[in-house]
Amino acid sequence: MPTSRAPFVDVVAAVREHTSLLLGLTIGFTDDDWAEPTALPGWTRSHVAAHLVDGARRLIAVIESLGAERSTALHVDDDEERRSVEVLALASGLDLQISLDTSASELQEMLPALEGDTTPVVTRSGYTIPAWQIPLARLGEVLLHHMDLDGRATVVDLAPDTAVAVLAFQVERYAERPNRRSVRLVADEGYTADVDGVDDQVEVRGPAADLLLWLARGVSSPRLIRSWL
Repeated sequence: MPTSRAPFVDVVAAVREHTSLLLGLTIGFTDDDWAEPTALPGWTRSHVAAHLVDGARRLIAVIESLGAERSTALHVDDDEERRSVEVLALASGLDLQISLDTSASELQEMLPALEGDTTPVVTRSGYTIPAWQIPLARLGEVLLHHMDLDGRATVVDLAPDTAVAVLAFQVERYAERPNRRSVRLVADEGYTADVDGVDDQVEVRGPAADLLLWLARGVSSPRLIRSWL
């Protein structure tokens, strides 16, 4: 199940655009808004923001290590990551916003240099990807956590090639999960993926961006059509 390719510069630009959209949402949050729960068990909006900050900082460290030929592992112990997020989530809303902005900006400046870099990187989920896919991984994280922060949103606007690329990237991660459901995804943009699972296969058709949200978060949009095979 190869990852579909989109122009690298387009993916990097999409990270910038959707990070800006996320920051445009969170800048209006009050401290009470930050304390609101999300659909992620046990996580408030502050935890989601802390997770994004922590992820950006770890990616920055990994990218810096590429040039120094040090370890390129982003994967950390679950307890260590949980402690880091819990500490960051205690910050005020203003401090969270500043940390989101500054960590994202620093990371964004480093992404263009990854074009064509095939150095293996172990993500914090334990998957190994080439370094050039780091922007794709970050884009998926920003898109999904934007949805977590704004539970009313059900649609993401992405260029077709970029939407297919980030969907294919997430499909590869989904295929490695234990006890996954059996799915066939048919994107309007011409991408199809089959993943065997533990139950009868469901086919879902629609735009690639909508399929991404359904696969990762179970978010249904009116543009999706589901049927059992």
